[in-house]
Amino acid sequence: MDDKQLLRYSRHILLPQVGVDGQQKLLDARVLVIGLGGLGSPVAMYLAASGVGHLVIVDHDRVELSNLQRQIAHTTNAIGTDKPASAKQTLQALNPAVQITAFNKILDADELAEQIRLANVVVDASDNFATRFGLNRLCVEWKKPLVS
Repeated sequence: MDDKQLLRYSRHILLPQVGVDGQQKLLDARVLVIGLGGLGSPVAMYLAASGVGHLVIVDHDRVELSNLQRQIAHTTNAIGTDKPASAKQTLQALNPAVQITAFNKILDADELAEQIRLANVVVDASDNFATRFGLNRLCVEWKKPLVS
């Protein structure tokens, strides 16, 4: 960790439950976030701010005016754009050191399995039960923690 990172993450590092080792684990982590709406938007922002090294964000929807009161990763200027592109721009502005992979589609079964295999943690911020059940099944199969 360099001096800038030590300063940026100093509040985490001061916590005995995190420390330098814990912060390094965050920097080395890859988190898959499915859904960038009312739950996924703030989750992705907090993960980026916390220094998670690689965020993989997935959504197939576009930003609409009615989203903006609760989906804080998106702005008025993003209306009409796809949510992953909008969120990626916000996340990169928040923390340029975070690597962000954005998927503007519904991942097919093989793509989803591969992203889960690569992830350290999966966040289910989706808005439908079929996706939730599928994520749960794949996370059990790959022995990956699922936050849902």
